[in-house]
Amino acid sequence: MKKRNALSAAITLALLEIATGHAYAQDSKLETVVVIGERETPLVSKVVGSVDVISQEELAYEHVDDTLELFNKVPGVYLSRYNQGIINTDIAIRGFAGDGVTPHAKLLIDGVPANLHNGFNELDQLFPLSIASISVFKGTSDPRYGLFNIAGNYNVATRQDDAKELELTVGSFNTQEAQAYAGFSKEGFKQSYAGGYRTSEGYRDHTDLDKYALSGSWEWQFDTTKELRIIARHAVYEGDSPGYFNDPETARATPRRSEPFASQDGGEKETNHLSAHWSQDFNEELQWQLKAYTQTYERERWVRFSEAGSLQNRFDDQDHWGLTSTLSVQLTDSWTVDWGVDYEFQDVLEQRFRTISNDSRTRDTSANGVIRDRAYDFITYGSYLQLAHEPSDQLRWNIALRADQLDGDYLDQATGETRDIFDFGTIIQPKFNIVYAPSELINVFANAGRSFQSPFGRGAYQAANSPSRDVSLNDGLEFGTQWTPADILTVRLSYWQQNASDEFINVDGTSQNIGETDRSGFDIAFNGDLNEAWSYWGNFTTIESEIVRAADVLGNVEGNELRSIPEYTASIGLNYQVTPNFVTRIHVDAQGDYFINEANVGGKFGDYTLLSASADYDAGWGKIKLQLNNITDEYFEYAFDFGNDAAFTIHSPGDGINGSVSVSWDL
Repeated sequence: MKKRNALSAAITLALLEIATGHAYAQDSKLETVVVIGERETPLVSKVVGSVDVISQEELAYEHVDDTLELFNKVPGVYLSRYNQGIINTDIAIRGFAGDGVTPHAKLLIDGVPANLHNGFNELDQLFPLSIASISVFKGTSDPRYGLFNIAGNYNVATRQDDAKELELTVGSFNTQEAQAYAGFSKEGFKQSYAGGYRTSEGYRDHTDLDKYALSGSWEWQFDTTKELRIIARHAVYEGDSPGYFNDPETARATPRRSEPFASQDGGEKETNHLSAHWSQDFNEELQWQLKAYTQTYERERWVRFSEAGSLQNRFDDQDHWGLTSTLSVQLTDSWTVDWGVDYEFQDVLEQRFRTISNDSRTRDTSANGVIRDRAYDFITYGSYLQLAHEPSDQLRWNIALRADQLDGDYLDQATGETRDIFDFGTIIQPKFNIVYAPSELINVFANAGRSFQSPFGRGAYQAANSPSRDVSLNDGLEFGTQWTPADILTVRLSYWQQNASDEFINVDGTSQNIGETDRSGFDIAFNGDLNEAWSYWGNFTTIESEIVRAADVLGNVEGNELRSIPEYTASIGLNYQVTPNFVTRIHVDAQGDYFINEANVGGKFGDYTLLSASADYDAGWGKIKLQLNNITDEYFEYAFDFGNDAAFTIHSPGDGINGSVSVSWDL
């Protein structure tokens, strides 16, 4: 793989020389954050590097089938759009696949984990109107999280403001949607409620969906030092699935058609959440936060991948609960210590049965009807200690050490086989962050850290007489610069690299060791206000991946690229405030193509360039909003190979041109 450290360093030094010739000041010169939308609060973080935020203003006008599609504006984040009912969309960063073969990022809602046991992100419990902001940290240097925090984390904050809004939407494919939010505060008590309902017949045949989500938040501020917040959510998503095409030419020729063998495909998922968030300031030097939660994920799906295959019922019932505790100590004006402890418990039932219809299951083991009937507990214990120092307003650094342990047991309910989790021992992960601002205009930053990738499902538990197994260790680094010469421009440029030992992928429930892998790339993100009317934002990320040392099971694939990793991702947006009451937006979202297997055979798929636009008009009595997606009606698809030879591939076309009209009221 080509290394471009020298090029990145040269660009950094060039920007540094340019910046020192200006005299424009910014309030937070030690930040490495790029904001899409309006910044409402300071965003100084103890981690430095590629941190990106999408504001509520930029989220509110979006109308999507899957809430994870809101991430399409974040630099370096790319989407896998399955378009298969409840298995609809997932997201990925830093050269990892977004199709579930390598879980690699932590999703949190209000600081509470929101990943399924296999690492899939679950965000359909929220509608866009209920979200205050989305922030993404890419890299290995954040010590706050262990499990799934391999290449970074996604943090979603829900709204707590006092607004009261109602929005109704109609759109293409007979789409209808209603969203509402209401917030109240009085004498130390704050409460907020949100709800949404969406129904659509979908772009392809047999893609009807119905989903709704309800949430409430209640916060008591007992005095200036103590605060308690309770959050509850309930969501249901039901959707038909059009099936995957097994021939790419057929998919391109008839993208709206459903495969006949998938006529019974579809499913339903339900999410429930309850959490308590306690915050206490013992004094000016000592603060404590505690979060405790319980949540359930239930998914039932019927799926058939080909004419030759059989209809399967796939049922997952997951109960999660846990807690996180963070104690912050201000040792002096410039030294602080953070101590964090977290615990996650997952009780998982995973079943797959061959079935003759989508309202019954075949359980006859003699007829090979039971594919899986597995129950397991998966437990993680984690703790970190971080020392931070800010000796001046030009320099900030911190160093941290995190340790995690895994525990659990496994039962195959079909055969009676039991297993204990592999003895992974204590997983030690050092972290480091530093940012230095030689002037008011520019900073240079670097971070480094270790994270881990653990097996999941049956692959995490040791069978009798099987060899021992270790987690995959990921060592990453990033260095770059952020420059703000004036209000019209903020730009952040960085080079990143991540190396993994004994990485594994999960294909159709089977854990396969790839071997040693390497990923690297450049991230550039920028935004600014040209004047009071025009603003813009954009990003471009390159991604290189390589199998450095291949595991024997894959054959001779050393030097090849990893599957499902686009060569680049890019987005750019332009906003124009035509009048104080009328705003328009244009958004281009693009990504490169990718191989669908480690053998790098069968061709490349997945590239696209999508053009979208929107307009909002404040009529006084309410706002009228128009949104258009994929204006050029470009064909794009998700593609996947179940093997390593392209003998059996699946293809799912994305939505063609579509639009919606919304009316919203401030109540």
